[in-house]
Amino acid sequence: MPSTIKYCISLLLLLTYQAGWAQEPSQKKATQEKTAPQKTPKPKKDFSPTGIRIGTDLIDLGKTFGGKTFQGWEVNGDVDFANYYLAADIGSWAKDLQVPNGQYTNGGNYFRVGADVNILGKDPDKNMLFFGFRYGRSMFHESLHYTDTTNSKFFGIADRRVSNSSVSGGWAEVTTGLRVKIWKGLWMGYTARLKFAPGTKGNSPSLSPYDMPGYGPVNSKPWWGFNYQVFWRFNWKKDKPLPAKK
Repeated sequence: MPSTIKYCISLLLLLTYQAGWAQEPSQKKATQEKTAPQKTPKPKKDFSPTGIRIGTDLIDLGKTFGGKTFQGWEVNGDVDFANYYLAADIGSWAKDLQVPNGQYTNGGNYFRVGADVNILGKDPDKNMLFFGFRYGRSMFHESLHYTDTTNSKFFGIADRRVSNSSVSGGWAEVTTGLRVKIWKGLWMGYTARLKFAPGTKGNSPSLSPYDMPGYGPVNSKPWWGFNYQVFWRFNWKKDKPLPAKK
């Protein structure tokens, strides 16, 4: 009898120990889960636009008021979609150039459309260091008044005029530049352009297009361009404040 009681007591103690040993890891795991730091979900990028920026090229204005060979203007604009920007330009220029044995004149309008990527990321002031792409189109006319000396020995010197009355053309650009907020809605910056793949339609057989508004000399492939611009930004929505760093 005493041995039976002793055996029962030993069995009860063994079962109690096993139950406590099995429960301890689960309690420890639950405690760790409660004290583990909770990860904050990353906020979704907001692609809704917050405003539009309108500006003009100061270099074209300077050449227009400071010289006699160029008359032109350009208007630039962009709209933000997070760190991506939809960009568009419209402009006009006319040139009056001296060429060997004559005078070349042209005039027309052009536009560009494309996109920029701001590599500065989510800057609260939306300052930009960007790379982008543009496609340009131009509609223009041109004429050349020159002195023909080809048959001067027999027919004398002759004045001749040839023209392209309605020419259209296109090209592509790779762009880079900077936009900096100066004060409130006032912005300044520059755009450098590498223009390439020009092409024209409506050429006269007697005059190959020489200078395409918006692009430059058609036979120069590629061709560089540079704009120094001033903008005013019109906001219709404020960006959400950046989350505080822990």
